[in-house]
Amino acid sequence: MKKFTRKDFILIVAILVIAAVGALANFIIRQRPAARVEVSVDGSVVATYRLDDEVDTILETWSGGSNHLVIHEGSARITEASCPDHICVNEGRISQNGEMIVCLPNRLIVRVVEPER
Repeated sequence: MKKFTRKDFILIVAILVIAAVGALANFIIRQRPAARVEVSVDGSVVATYRLDDEVDTILETWSGGSNHLVIHEGSARITEASCPDHICVNEGRISQNGEMIVCLPNRLIVRVVEPER
């Protein structure tokens, strides 16, 4: 069995520092106020909604598909979808910066973003 060397120790410390910096950056990003939900279909932004609005809409997606988007009490969710697996429906509510709901069959992304400056 190989002994634990100084290089091994330096590698482990470097990995832990990188992980800590990444976790801190993620924490800081999520602390900023989330104000908008950006909806994109097939890579193009098709709609933007405020999180403090009450929205209940059907989104027409790629190749004739559809997703039902509901924004209520500061969070967004997909309640119904025409895709076969319904993973997007099971993802639940999103409300913090960077969170997203993805429906791959319909090429839909619903993402929480910061307010415009």
